Amino acid sequence: MEKTKVAVITGASAGLGKGTAKVFLENGWNVVIAARTEEKLLKAKGELSKEKGRVLAVPTDVSDYGQVNHLIESAITEFGRVDVLVNNAAIDFPGSIEEVTAEQWTKVMDVNVNGVFYCSKAVFPYMKKQKSGYIINISSVAGKKGWPNATAYCSSKFALTGFTQALNGEGKPHNIRCSVVYPGGMDTDWHGGDAHPEFLAPEDCGRFLFHMVTQNPGFVVNEAVISPIVEVGYP
Repeated sequence: MEKTKVAVITGASAGLGKGTAKVFLENGWNVVIAARTEEKLLKAKGELSKEKGRVLAVPTDVSDYGQVNHLIESAITEFGRVDVLVNNAAIDFPGSIEEVTAEQWTKVMDVNVNGVFYCSKAVFPYMKKQKSGYIINISSVAGKKGWPNATAYCSSKFALTGFTQALNGEGKPHNIRCSVVYPGGMDTDWHGGDAHPEFLAPEDCGRFLFHMVTQNPGFVVNEAVISPIVEVGYP
């Protein structure tokens, strides 16, 4: 009997992360959700617990390698495996090059780049041992095109392309696939922006990610841009 598959999703207390968790749970997967704010994370867990699969909430600041190790170890202890990692956690400090401080720049890199490295590094040995796995790094349309007043965010999201390509090469001999996804026009409260009626719902993107990881394991989607038909930009 095939074991129930397990996904670990960061930045999962709201938005794309929470929507993706909902899709995986609806399809019977067990899901570990992570986010910095425990109160919001536990609220999300309560809502997601209504779905088919089991959900575990682990408060995690992905910029802290010790907390990331605890996250992955908790997933292994609870469920015995990790089949999919979705690196979704991200932050931004919008502003011109003159306005963004050195501390803000460093914090964006710590979460958006170092966090992806930490989570991938922590889970890789377990995926290698089970000889399978899928790591999805959530970039942004701002990782395809640089936008004014977004130097830190765009730089962090562009970085994920090179990281994913390199990791895909390392994972290939162990049947570990890696993809970078560039969402745009998502109906979330990111930056407090007004939702557009034609923007993507988080669950729409989640369904696409689920489709990716459940296809023939002999294929990998190296990268994908997910955007509504209406023209969107940063953020």
